[in-house]
Order: sequence, then structure tokens, then C-alpha cells
Amino acid sequence: MRILEVPSLVLRVSFRNLWLYRLKTIIIATLLGMGTFIAIVGLTLLKDVETSMRASIIGSVAGHLQLYSKQAKDDLAIFGSSFMGRQDIGFIQDLAVYRDAVMSNPEVQDFIPMGSDMGMLGRGNEMDDSLDALRAALKGGDPTIITDRVDQLRFQLETLVKEIKERRKLLSDMTQLDKQELDLKQAMDPTFLEGVKRGEEDRLQFLETRIAPLSGEKQPIYLMYLGTDIGLFEKNFSKFYVKEGQALPPGQRGILLSNKVREDQLKNIVARLFDRLKKRVVRSGVEIAGDPENQRLAQDLTRQYGQVTAYLDRDEALSLRTKLEAYGIKPGTEDLILGLTEQLKSFLTVNDTNFVERYDWFYQNIAPMIRLYEISPGETIMLRSYTRSGYLKSLPLKIYGVYSFQGLEDSDLAGVMNIVDLVSFRELYGQMTDASLKELQEMRAQVGIKDVSAENAEDALFGEGASGHIEAERVAPPVVPAEATIQVKPMIPELFDPIEIQSGLALNAAIRLKDESQIDKVRQKLEEQLRARGLEAKVVDWQKASGFVGQFVNIVRGVLIFALVVIFIVALVIINNSIIVGTLNRMREIGTMRAIGAQKSFVVGMFLAETAITGMIGALLGTLLALSVLIFLGWKGIPATTDVVTFLFSGPRLHPKLHPWILTLSPIVIVIVATLASIYAARHAAHIQPAEAMQEKE
Repeated sequence: MRILEVPSLVLRVSFRNLWLYRLKTIIIATLLGMGTFIAIVGLTLLKDVETSMRASIIGSVAGHLQLYSKQAKDDLAIFGSSFMGRQDIGFIQDLAVYRDAVMSNPEVQDFIPMGSDMGMLGRGNEMDDSLDALRAALKGGDPTIITDRVDQLRFQLETLVKEIKERRKLLSDMTQLDKQELDLKQAMDPTFLEGVKRGEEDRLQFLETRIAPLSGEKQPIYLMYLGTDIGLFEKNFSKFYVKEGQALPPGQRGILLSNKVREDQLKNIVARLFDRLKKRVVRSGVEIAGDPENQRLAQDLTRQYGQVTAYLDRDEALSLRTKLEAYGIKPGTEDLILGLTEQLKSFLTVNDTNFVERYDWFYQNIAPMIRLYEISPGETIMLRSYTRSGYLKSLPLKIYGVYSFQGLEDSDLAGVMNIVDLVSFRELYGQMTDASLKELQEMRAQVGIKDVSAENAEDALFGEGASGHIEAERVAPPVVPAEATIQVKPMIPELFDPIEIQSGLALNAAIRLKDESQIDKVRQKLEEQLRARGLEAKVVDWQKASGFVGQFVNIVRGVLIFALVVIFIVALVIINNSIIVGTLNRMREIGTMRAIGAQKSFVVGMFLAETAITGMIGALLGTLLALSVLIFLGWKGIPATTDVVTFLFSGPRLHPKLHPWILTLSPIVIVIVATLASIYAARHAAHIQPAEAMQEKE
């Protein structure tokens, strides 16, 4: 029991001193408590963000590992590099060889070939859409539908006439406008429209080539697309789901539109502006009044009335005018077009008071009347892209569905990619498939085209003549029966053999593992296996493959560590200064203890105990506060204020979890560091001589 007497006495004296010098105790405890709170909350959020981001990247497109060419000039950055632009990551020419090598590793679950690039989607205008719908109606042959389409076209022509009149107020050269008015007058002639209703091709072409361009041309849309094996993609990426339509069937060319791209770029601009305002006003709580961005969006919305009237026929326009009157917005004139235009301008003028109500009214009453999306599942688009050889390649692709990633619906980073089949990607990239090459050879054979080398081109074209002149060789034309025709098959068939995906070109490949905790080990092993087979490739983990996005956690971790270090340094300096000042103020007390037999070790132990007890009190209070905050945030969630944060949170909100090791180790480390930091001051106090301490102050 005597062995416990000294520690017991040290503790009693320490508690007494802490109470006597309670102001110093409160200051030091507060600093250490603040450090504990920041450490626990910061490390918890960092851990949860890293886990969420890991889930976003691995579960959406990256996989656990990525493989790409060792000859790449740029580092792979799936979500974009800091310099953006078109990456040059080389290509994998023989995919099957790399797949066999990777799949031979027992830790690998699957190998998903990929390639990403950017293409252009050409767009017409609202009248082009109406004419396409009219052609479809003519093909279907239903007189009622044809009449409705022609009525819609007539209403659009009337709107164009009024637009031309408005242009006259702004332009000085009337020659072009006069010609446009004559064309419109011809197009609106009842006899002309009757011919259109009968499907007369010359009149349809007149509308498409002379009238439709008067409505202007929409800006082309640039689409990022990812070529892959959609079956393997759907199987291996848990966050992927088809929101509308269906996934690409095996062996079928086509495209899956990203829901984010469709909502942000292919949706009617009135609906887009309403959506953007709702996100800022309702979700982010930013009022329209006083916010420059919201005011700009509101002003743009007011000017977009034409994006509603362009899709209406006369009956729909009358119906909408009646609904707006019932809503309380009266037209200022009996003219249908001008009156409805005024009503729409008034309706689309929104503020903080009426915005939510008008947002709901728009989707209930106006959205069903217009074409809400430019393209939808079942339609075919023409995607154009520059091949690596520098020429423009166009490819018709059917839209099979609209997809998204679970929890990342609002994320620009996760939603930027549209998905095409890998065979179509190769076509756009510039590599022709075996089927396409066979088709080309058949066509060349039918028309008699021969391959000629560059050095023999002149002889092949002009023949070998004498020195004085060139005489072309006469060749008798082939005898072709009168009824024979050249069968030109489409260069790009809609179907392909699914086995084509397994071999051929890819730019990179995602690798899924059975146990993701073995990422580093498997990565090193795969590099060794590839080298052993003479294959050159880089294998990187998900964080490095994701580009600058993957480095976000490292940046946050660095900032957090820096903040904690600064707090610790400040706290330790204050602790040391407080103990040294306290030592000077307590010299008589220390001298008395030394005079009655207290050893240096007793004095050192007393000061260390005081710091440790103060640290434990501060760390306990900081831990309790951090625990309360984390429980509250876990219940309520931290909202993602931007699309990038949505990606990092792997959803619209981050719900922090409690990590026992963080709650336990953080306060312990802080108490230990604080205690060790007080050793210098404690040793300084222990070296005070009794005689010196007992002297009266001068």
C-alpha cells in the first residue's frame, strides 16, 4: 500500500492546484477540448467523405483498378484532368490478350473494356421537329394525325410571320426579309398546305430547306461518351441503373443517354431554367431578390416564351390561353399569338413570392403540351466525332434508354458520360470492324475500285506513255445486264456479333476485384504478370485513375492535418508558458515542498499530473461535444450544396457515422501529447532550489 501513497498524494495536490489556478486550467482545457473536437469531427468527416467518394468512383465507372497503355502521353483521368481537353492515353490494340492475362489472377472478378471520347450532336430547331413529326405522320397514314401536324405547322408559320415583322424594326437591309416573307406567304397558301398534307415531296423539301432555317439553328451539343460492354458494365457497377427505356441488348448498336446530360442540355429551355431556379431557391435556400445569378436566370426565363408557343398548334394555344386566364393572367389583345405571348411573358416573370406556385403550374399545365425533351428513347441520333486520323465520322445510333447512377443523379462529374456499345465507339474512334471492312470490299468490287500505291498513282491514272505524249489504255466496259443494280448495303449494320467486343481495340479497362482490401497487392501482382507475358501496360488504383477528383481527399487530409498541427502548436506553447509562469508564481510553494523533503520526481510528477488531468477534462468535453454534433449530423445529414459535393458525398446528403477508433484514439493522443509537452516546464520547476524559492521578493 505504501507504493500507492506517493501517486495518491501527487493526485490530491494536483487537484488542489487545478482548483486554485482554475483560470489557467479552464484556458488549457478549452484549447485541448477544441483540438479534440476538431480532430474527431474532422477525421470522421474525412473518413466518411473518403468512403463516399470511393463508393462513387468505384461504383460508377472506375472499378478498383484501371489498365491502360504504357505508351500514354497523359495520365488516365476518368473524370477529367486539371488541364481538361482530349486526353492521349494511347490504346490497347489486342484486348483479348490483356483480358486473358488479367483474368488469370484469382483475385480478379471481372475485366470491363472501355474507351471515352467526345462527339457532337447536330440539332435543328422547333420547325425541324414539327416537320420530322409530319413526315412520321405521313408515313403512318392516319389522316387525323396528319391534319393535326399540318395545323401545328400552320400555327408556327403564323408565328414566324410576326417574328419577321419584329426583325424589320431592328434591321436596315430589307432585301433578305422581303424574300423570307415571300417564302412564308407561299408556304402559308392553303393550296400549298393541301399539297403538304398529301405528302408531296417538293413541298416538304421547300419547307425543310427554305422555311425551317428561318427559325434559326440551335447550338450543337458536345457529348462525352463511354464505349464499353454494357452487359459487363451493368453487372459490375452497382450504382448504375436505367431510369427510362432499357439497356442495350447484347450485340446491338446504340446509346444510353445520361439523365444529367438530358436534363441539363436536351430539355426544353423553359423547363431547364425553372429547374435551375428551383435547385437554387428551394434546395439551396438562395432567394431570387438580391442574388445576381438567380436574377439572371429569372430574366432569361421571361424571354423564353417562344420555346412554348413554337410547339403548340392552334387548339393547344387556345387551351393554354384559357388556362392562363383562369389562373389570373388576361391577354391584352384578341390576337391569339400576340395575346398568348403577353400572357406567357407575364407568367414567366417570377419572384420569391410566386416562384414555387408557378413552377408547379408549369409542369402541370404547360409541360404536357410541349416537347419536353429534344430526344427520347426509341429515337435515333447522328453522333459525329473526329477520329484520331483527323477526319469527321458520323454514326447513327438508336437511343435505347436513359441511365443514371444511384445517389449521383445531380452530379456533373458522374453524369457527364453517355454510354455507347464498344463496337460503335471503335467506329467513331476510327477503327473499322471486320463487318465494315467486308462491306467496303464488296462495294469496291462492285464498282471496280482497285488499290493503287502512291508511287504508281500516275501510271494507274494516265498509263505509261512515250516521252512525247501520254496515251491512256482503252479498257472495254464490263457488260452489265440492264436490270442489274448495285446493291449498296449500309456500312454500319445495326447488329454485331457480341464476340467482337472481346477482341479488338479499347483505350482502357476497369478491373473489379473480389476483395477490395487487396487493391495494392493485386495491382503490383498484375503488373508483374503483364511484364512476364511481354505486355506493356499501366495499372493504377481508383484514386489515381479518377484524376484531380481522386486527389480531393488528400487535399482535405492535408488541410485538416495542418489545422490540427497549428492548434497543437498554439496549445502546447500556451501550456508551456502557463506552466512556466505558474512555476514562477508558485516558487514559494515549490520551495516549501522541497524544503520539507519533496523530491524532484515528486514536483515533476505533480506538474505532469496537472497537465494530464487538465487534458483529460478538455478531451472528455471535446469528445462529448463532437459526439453530440456527429449524432445530430448523422440524423439530419449534411446537404451537398453543389454538384461536385454531391459526387463527393455519393448522394444529396452526407450522414456521418461514428467510428469508435476515432472517438477513442483522438482524445488519448491529445492528452499524451499535451502531457509530454509539459515535461520541459515541469523539469524547470523541479530544479528550483529551496533557499532560492524561500527568499522574499525584492
